[in-house]
This record gives sequence, C-alpha cells and structure tokens, in this order.
Amino acid sequence: MPDTLYEITRELVLLDNYEEPQEQNGEDRLELFRQALDNLNMNFLDKVTNIVKFIKNLESYRDAAAAEAKRLSDRKRSFDNRIDWLKGYVKCCMEATQSEKIKYSLFTISVGKSQPSVEVVDIEKVDAQFIKIKKEVDKAKILEQMKATGVIPDGINIVHGTHLIIR
Repeated sequence: MPDTLYEITRELVLLDNYEEPQEQNGEDRLELFRQALDNLNMNFLDKVTNIVKFIKNLESYRDAAAAEAKRLSDRKRSFDNRIDWLKGYVKCCMEATQSEKIKYSLFTISVGKSQPSVEVVDIEKVDAQFIKIKKEVDKAKILEQMKATGVIPDGINIVHGTHLIIR
C-alpha cells in the first residue's frame, strides 16, 4: 500500500485509467477493485487533510513570527528614535556651548562636519541630466485592456496559473 501522497496519487491515476473489471470475470474481482479504489481515495483524503492541517499549523507559526517581528521592529524603531533624539540633544548643547570635543575615558565626543547633501527645492528647475526616470510596466492596465479588447500588446505574455485554495 502506498505511503506518500505522491504514491497514492499515482495509484489513483493508474486505477482511474484502468478499465473497471467486467462482472463476467466475477463479482469478487469487481468488489476488490472497488475496495482498492475506495481505500486509495480514503488514504488520499487522509493524507491531503493531514497536509492541510500541517499547512494551517505552519501558517499560525508564520503569523506569530510576523507579529513578533513587527513588535521587535517597532521596538527597534523606538530605540532608534530615542538614540537620534539624544544625539541631536547632545549635539545642540555642544554647539550652544561651542564645545568641539569632549574626551572621556570610554569614548570621545565631537561635533564634526557632515558630507554635503543635496536638497531639492524645485524639481521643475532641475536640469534634465540630473533627473532619473524609472520605467515600469502597468500590469493592471494591460490586463484591463486585454479583458476589454482581447488584444495582447507586443512584448507581453498572459500567464494563466493555478493556486491552492484552503478555506
């Protein structure tokens, strides 16, 4: 008797393609064929439902991990904000007292010049050589047009796939 879902599926396909024995070969043989088919169907259903239960279990672990990741990410963001605020506070105080450097046994604190950064005030006045343009295909619009007209634009393939639905 097959053990894996793959083996059960293969056996079901083979039995499905196999012609049912005629009654002239004996009622017992017909009954054995039906029992084998029922047993494989039962095994198949058991395996599939157990796999789906396992999927549901994994989904709950995934959701718990995502919730914990979000909680930790929020906590990290809180620490980062507090660190940034404290650094800004110390910098502001050092600039106000004109303290360029403070030496301590564990570390040295100093206010240094940052690398120059660019601030865009009016993008319309910026020369075209400094503008990046990102090309992106509007897939939703292509599907909408294809459904409306039946015409598929050049350079596009419409892919029809399948997916598993568990309710």
